[in-house]
Amino acid sequence: MYWVDRTAVVLKPTEVYLAWLKSVDEDLPEITLAQLRSNCTTLLVPQADTPEAVLSYLGERYQALFEADLAQWEIPAEKWPQDMGLAVFWAFFEMEIHDTVLDLDDADIGVSPVFDNMM
Repeated sequence: MYWVDRTAVVLKPTEVYLAWLKSVDEDLPEITLAQLRSNCTTLLVPQADTPEAVLSYLGERYQALFEADLAQWEIPAEKWPQDMGLAVFWAFFEMEIHDTVLDLDDADIGVSPVFDNMM
């Protein structure tokens, strides 16, 4: 078991996200907020001493995170919210911060850039 020098952030969709999703995807099966939140995006960010430091870090990268999350639904970008600002991002997501991250596997963590513009 190894300490990972990162802070984990879980982005949890809100009721606002679910309402938007239902409004733009007429083929969406009936889904509840609990179901939507059952498999959330988890981010590893630089180790942070305060929640405010995590907020600041995410605030600099929210646009790419927002776009990546919406894109996974395969909804055309023209149906995305017209306002993709930081306030809308925080209306779509709640955040959990976890400062203890352990790796239970002895193998190296494989990494590959997903979004080069987020580095």
